[in-house]
Amino acid sequence: IVDTPEIDVDRELRPTIGEFTLRAFVAPYRGRIASGMVLVTATALVSLAGPAIIRHGVDAGIRPHDTGALWFAAALFAAVSLANWWLVWAAGLFTGRTSRQLLFGLRMRVFAQLQRLGMDFYEREMAGRVMTRMTSDIEAFQSLFQNGIVGAGTNLLTFGGAAVVLVAMNARLAAATLVVAVPLVIVTRWFRRRSDISYSDVRDRVAAVNANFQESLSGVRVAQAYVREQHNMGQFREVARAHLAARQQANQLHAFFFPFVEFISIVAQAIAVGVGTSMVRRGELSPGSLIAFVLYLSAVFNPVQQLSQVFDTYQQARAALGKIRDLLATPVGTPVPSPPVRPGRLRGEIRLEGVQFRYPAAAEDALRGIDLEVAPGEALALVGETGSGKSTIVKLVARFYDPTGGRVLVDGMALDELDVVAYRRQLGIVPQEAFLFSGTIRANIAYGRPDASDAEVEDAARAVGAHDFIATLPMGYRQRVTERGRSLSAGQRQLVALARARLVDPAILLLDEATSNLDLATEARVTRAMRIVAEGRTTILIAHRLQTACRADRIAVIDDGHVIESGTHDALLAANGAYASLWSAHSVTTEVPTPVPGA
Repeated sequence: IVDTPEIDVDRELRPTIGEFTLRAFVAPYRGRIASGMVLVTATALVSLAGPAIIRHGVDAGIRPHDTGALWFAAALFAAVSLANWWLVWAAGLFTGRTSRQLLFGLRMRVFAQLQRLGMDFYEREMAGRVMTRMTSDIEAFQSLFQNGIVGAGTNLLTFGGAAVVLVAMNARLAAATLVVAVPLVIVTRWFRRRSDISYSDVRDRVAAVNANFQESLSGVRVAQAYVREQHNMGQFREVARAHLAARQQANQLHAFFFPFVEFISIVAQAIAVGVGTSMVRRGELSPGSLIAFVLYLSAVFNPVQQLSQVFDTYQQARAALGKIRDLLATPVGTPVPSPPVRPGRLRGEIRLEGVQFRYPAAAEDALRGIDLEVAPGEALALVGETGSGKSTIVKLVARFYDPTGGRVLVDGMALDELDVVAYRRQLGIVPQEAFLFSGTIRANIAYGRPDASDAEVEDAARAVGAHDFIATLPMGYRQRVTERGRSLSAGQRQLVALARARLVDPAILLLDEATSNLDLATEARVTRAMRIVAEGRTTILIAHRLQTACRADRIAVIDDGHVIESGTHDALLAANGAYASLWSAHSVTTEVPTPVPGA
């Protein structure tokens, strides 16, 4: 069976305006929810007919020994039971489908928000916590939507209808039995306050467990290399123990409240039987009415018990809702301008004017008044010590962040005024460690242009020298790669990443130390590929090795967030400044082999 989610996906993918609330989220589905509630109402009404039929059977059939009336009551009760079964089935099927559609919409909304959030969010949030929002937090809604909505609607209507019938049947007996509702209301209010705090703590602890687990798996090689397995197990034991304690506290509340509701129900029934029996003896109440009254009393308290279970599910979903609300309310670090400017095909002129930048939660600025200009088609190499601000400049040009001061302009247009999607379609970015997605080699090369033909993909691979190694793979371009491309070498991953950049035909190419992790022979191949991809494009290159930087049209030396020198390789050497010192030190370390201890 193929089920198509009948929801407005485009609406769910748009940013959430204002505070995310469950009421606002389900509002577009109110028509379907109303239809489900009609079925739920019919179910409740039909279920209330049973005790009245039993009363008729007892008073009109059993007491006067009227077999016909008894058979009529039995047949009517069977028909009502069949109708109730069908209505429960139909309501469950209809509302269950609606609930799954709601969950689909919620997942799309959360995922879209995660795609919009900038690098600042992911640099401060652990991946495991983010995964918790998409998994266990949404699963908490799944229990509420798929089971709780139908159950809550039926039970509320049954509870209200049965209470009205009890008062209508015998107000004095109803007042005697329903007096137990007073302690029930008091304890329920107490349970709601305590469980709200408890379940919120449980959600936090679940996120901590997932975050620790994800980090441990990502760093398992380092942990084994440094024999830290026991230490990691100890850390995981602590976060798991904290989660266990939070769950135990929630279970203690659960273990007290639900037996208490059942106890109150038994007390109410005992009062009804005791008081009702004396009324029957005095002729104030018929036996059938007393039996029906007890059954209706069960119809009051059974929903209370089931509503308590739904309330438990609701409390867990409410705690998860708070986490999802916080996520959806997280501001995007690079907000969309209104209206955005579509740049058209870029020439590639880049200018940074008095740019300052400080990372969130950092104590000092990473960039301190950068003034830099890159002409269209020019290749600029950024060199400097680690932490000087080179990568930050590239992140600002890619608009992964917005500067905290100054402006970044492309072709004379302020970067924060451009349509970021149209702008990034003209970027080619190759990071220090190429990231490959699970899938085929072809899919990874065509990642920026999924509609590219096989010939275009192969041309891009041939241009950067990746075709030769791809052709040796058993499946060629259809060869599947493992997570993050670990089945390929570092050099092969970089060649695939360069082919990916080449295929999108970027106006601006950003290379972030793309050869720093490679051996000399592989570096030479990747460097040739970089030159091919950069040809005719504006290129900003972060150079770890100065042999790569010296081939650029111009070199900018970055130190402590400032541009301290800029010029060609020969001009900077002639100036005998910072770059000349770096070149001298670099030449010594590359020409004079460093002795290997123990060799």
